[in-house]
Amino acid sequence: MWRDLLRYAGFVALCTMWATVCFVIPDFLDNPIDGWKNVITIIIYVTAIGIMNFLWIYLAAMHRHIFAVFFPLYVILGAVVAYYRIAYHATITPMIIEATFHTNAGTVAGVVSWQLILFILLNIGVAIGFVIWRYKGFHPVKPLWQAPIVLLLIIIYYNFNGRLHISLNQRYPMNIVYSITEYARFQHAAHAERIKTSVIKHTSTDSLDVIVVIGEALRADHLSINGYERPTTPLLQLQNNVVSLSNIYSQHTYTSASIPHILTCADSSSTELAYARHSFIQNFADEGYSTSWLSNQDYGHSYATFINETDTTIFPNASKTVFVYNSWTDMDLLPPLKQLMAQQTSHNLYIIHTIGSHWYYNLHVPESLQLFQPLTNNRVVTSNTQEQVINSYDNTVLCFDAFLNSVIMHFENRPAILLYLSDHGESLGENGIYLHASGAEECKYPAALVWYSDKYEQLFPDKIAALKENCNKHYCTDYFFYSVLSAAGMKAEGNEGSLDIFTHK
Repeated sequence: MWRDLLRYAGFVALCTMWATVCFVIPDFLDNPIDGWKNVITIIIYVTAIGIMNFLWIYLAAMHRHIFAVFFPLYVILGAVVAYYRIAYHATITPMIIEATFHTNAGTVAGVVSWQLILFILLNIGVAIGFVIWRYKGFHPVKPLWQAPIVLLLIIIYYNFNGRLHISLNQRYPMNIVYSITEYARFQHAAHAERIKTSVIKHTSTDSLDVIVVIGEALRADHLSINGYERPTTPLLQLQNNVVSLSNIYSQHTYTSASIPHILTCADSSSTELAYARHSFIQNFADEGYSTSWLSNQDYGHSYATFINETDTTIFPNASKTVFVYNSWTDMDLLPPLKQLMAQQTSHNLYIIHTIGSHWYYNLHVPESLQLFQPLTNNRVVTSNTQEQVINSYDNTVLCFDAFLNSVIMHFENRPAILLYLSDHGESLGENGIYLHASGAEECKYPAALVWYSDKYEQLFPDKIAALKENCNKHYCTDYFFYSVLSAAGMKAEGNEGSLDIFTHK
């Protein structure tokens, strides 16, 4: 009995090792590695994912006919995922699934190469060999009682702890299941019933562009425009019409909570409204604006409904996630923005969601802007020195400066106003705390600013005067919903002016 059990486990182990080399390790080839400590960390991650694959293969191989169907399919999908991970630094995401439903045959043919076909065929050949071996050589011991035990182990292992759960969801094969599930979840959230906040006053204009830029993890005190000692915003400081709001407070320190809050009429005492109300996008659409969502991040189930409110949605880096360690910058948003502008109407609302200052910082900065040295060289943030972390972070601020300046230049000759607000700040080692989604004070003071064109100021001189009057005042991020509407000459129901940066107090 034990001999047969060991022979069967050895067969599954060989299948798993081959699958790990071909389909799992490619996910880690672009990870920044500095020293043996990081190598050991990667080995632990690969082993953890390999255990999950072992359990799935062990379960499937108990019945040879099931294995004959499961394993070739597992191999084909794994070969496709691994090939695109190596060749294009792309991975499976909910946005890729969305794009698949809106992609024509010609586009698909453009990313199918002979190398991909050869890689699939080679792996199928190996899979067939394992299937034949399973048919001829193995008879699992008591599969009827082994199967439920293995299935229970899979459930326990998958839910063992949060960190392992997240890692498994981002790697093959669970990333396919996870992405499909998340896509379905986003679609459900996108069509959820919500209440619209009424606009009770509207000032009409012949034409107007409103640009809303949602930042990521950018803290106000690392902008030289706010007095930071390093020159992190040299280009924005040369712009005459940029006004920084340096005293904004966010009670939320992670994206999925902060974005619903800032796009809706939710406030610090009524946070539940973020999940019951439409965003200002719906108000703009009702007033005849052409609306678009241009994003360098994912859907996010908590704000998928707002994305669905726009006329046009573009994800230039749909195949990227924060688990893909490859270059991925906000400069990638500029070409599609230019294309959108070529199709613009007289009134346009552009929502631009940036990757900004999200960890791993170096990946979101072009080499030409990696000026502060030395940089981080380890994916584990605490394995870098605080100096390295701050240098790499400040380089993301330089990238923000260059990106936002480029966006401004696209609109400077039109009646236009741009409102920027980061979703939250970031901890950079203060009190031993890094990144965000914590209660650290550094995470609660996001960067915020407004730019307006000369033509906009001619249309709304009183609003600009009020903006300059209010720029040093303290606001919670509650201000954003009412101020965006006000920037377009709209006044939302319930807005008495205290949350509007464009109204004299």
